[in-house]
Amino acid sequence: MIKVFILGAIFGAIMQLGFLDRLSKVIGAFLLKDLTIPKALMIAMGVGAVFLYSAEYFGLIQFHIKPFYPVGVALGGLIFGIGMVIVGYCPGSMPEAVGEGRMDALLGIISGVIGGIIFTIYYPVYHSSFLHGNTIGAPTLTDLFGLEGLAKLLTGIAIGMTFVLLAFLIDRLERKYILKEDEAESLDGHVPG
Repeated sequence: MIKVFILGAIFGAIMQLGFLDRLSKVIGAFLLKDLTIPKALMIAMGVGAVFLYSAEYFGLIQFHIKPFYPVGVALGGLIFGIGMVIVGYCPGSMPEAVGEGRMDALLGIISGVIGGIIFTIYYPVYHSSFLHGNTIGAPTLTDLFGLEGLAKLLTGIAIGMTFVLLAFLIDRLERKYILKEDEAESLDGHVPG
């Protein structure tokens, strides 16, 4: 429990220091005007992949991959996106925003809990309906290629580092195109006429 608390505190501190819980960052990400959130997510996925595959290789953890469920992923992504646009936060940033005193985030948390309860109550109906769809097993990229041991570790590290490099590439592209465009627009607005 103490480890989880410490990891949560580190996660919250990083989110607050990066302003990742701000509505302007969420809107900027959706409009492709501020790519702070996508860059942070790519770095988190990359570093996470390196740590997870390393921890599995050294026997510290075991993966328990859930079956891939395309319909559920699509529906969940749609609901997640709509909720994120309405509330202006992702689920990870809402508790941090509440800690800063923003009560709109508390309403988002309460709404999420209510939505989860409703889904749990109606899950048997959903599960037996045509909306449920099939699962496709529990594949990971390393499973698809039949990798084990050191080969699996090195592939996991390569995947993780690819995400980190993509984050830096996106940062470079953002600086080259998006920020220069914003700078030019602000200069055009301040030129004496």
